[in-house]
Amino acid sequence: MSDTPLSPADALQLALDTAKSLGVGQCDAIYAEDDSLSLDLFEGRVKSLERSDSTGLGLRVLVEGRPGYSFTERLTRPAIERVARDAVALAAFTDALPIELPAPEEVPGIDLEQWSESVDTFDPETMRNLLLEAEAAARQADGRIENVPHLGCSRSRGTTLLANSRGLFSQRRSGSVSMGVGVVAKTGEVSKMGWDGLTLRTTGGFDPGAMARQAVQRATSLLGAGPVPAGTLPILFDRHVAGSFLSLFLSSFLADSVQKGQSRLAGRVGEDIARRGFHLGTRPHLKGMSGSRLRDGEGIPTADRNLIEDGKLLGFLHNLETAARDGIRPTGDASRGYSGRVGAGFSNAVVPLEGGLPREQLLGAHPRLLHVVKLDGSTGCNAVSGEISIGVQGHLVENGRSVRPVDRITLSGNFLDFLKDLEAWGDSWKPGVQSVLVPDLLVKGLAIAS
Repeated sequence: MSDTPLSPADALQLALDTAKSLGVGQCDAIYAEDDSLSLDLFEGRVKSLERSDSTGLGLRVLVEGRPGYSFTERLTRPAIERVARDAVALAAFTDALPIELPAPEEVPGIDLEQWSESVDTFDPETMRNLLLEAEAAARQADGRIENVPHLGCSRSRGTTLLANSRGLFSQRRSGSVSMGVGVVAKTGEVSKMGWDGLTLRTTGGFDPGAMARQAVQRATSLLGAGPVPAGTLPILFDRHVAGSFLSLFLSSFLADSVQKGQSRLAGRVGEDIARRGFHLGTRPHLKGMSGSRLRDGEGIPTADRNLIEDGKLLGFLHNLETAARDGIRPTGDASRGYSGRVGAGFSNAVVPLEGGLPREQLLGAHPRLLHVVKLDGSTGCNAVSGEISIGVQGHLVENGRSVRPVDRITLSGNFLDFLKDLEAWGDSWKPGVQSVLVPDLLVKGLAIAS
């Protein structure tokens, strides 16, 4: 029957065949399925147990070089044939680009360690037992722990298939398990939240007691915090927040942003934009990391590449469409889901550890500095202008030792100045699966307001 769902591979082939029957010269299609299971605990009882699933197929056609997109979440013949007709119709409203979809090409036979069968064993009972152990450990760790409001575990699994009209076919499967603990410490009328979380590719790597104690230490260490006088101080962004901070501005390196005038890095390739010795790159072949892949979202083989090398801006992240606009070869940075246009992104954004210093040495680099361990909000940060305005919490450090906790302050500056003012970085990344790997970052100074 026409409403019988097709297999993913058959659905992809039907999408390509239908597009070609409509006169399309080139086309590619992506199928993606994801499922997740999460469990939250509160005061020893399950607060929520949720499962979510998504499945869909997206098609891109090139009609005389004009791209058109459409997608469906139904893998039936009528739905897929409609997707092809819609994509062709929508191509009439786009500009032609000299795009050549990739032919099949061998990629390195590397196991990126994205999948483990053990993920399937991370069931609700396993999650519940881990969280109960964490909750007990948190309450026993310190008498100032008032509550353990955040206790959660989850697992996620995903499969992506990509095919195009030139015969390319690729598949990627991934899975992960996560655990997080959030506690509230209270003294008098003052409360502070502490958190620890970890994502892994395999089960069996969680230490609930250690995670709980880490969350407790982070909460209690901020009790009694207060602002510091307005002014400028050297800032050490802890490795647990440095990646989140840097991520606020990574869209500046997207070619699409540059071409639309939404990046202050436009026209600056070849210039020194950061301190000497600093590198920022995409590292798609790191084992186990969430951005790792052998092909990008359009099937182009991936490779390590620096965007900033020894402080100098070398280029931007491209997909086939943005590369065609700039008249350059594909860079293997395309990202794509089934429901949208092709974008671009880091396949693991990495600040390398070469030349990094131990935390103790960074803390002692200035007679007085602010060690930031928590970000309170980023609405004042703007990737287009580079403006930095962000609330933080942390510790005032004098002569390498924490003298008191700090909160209710805002850091301000500009991201391009931040890159120039970097003094040093750490020698380790935070543990676990992630897509942005950044060590501690020490910057010469940011303005502080309370």
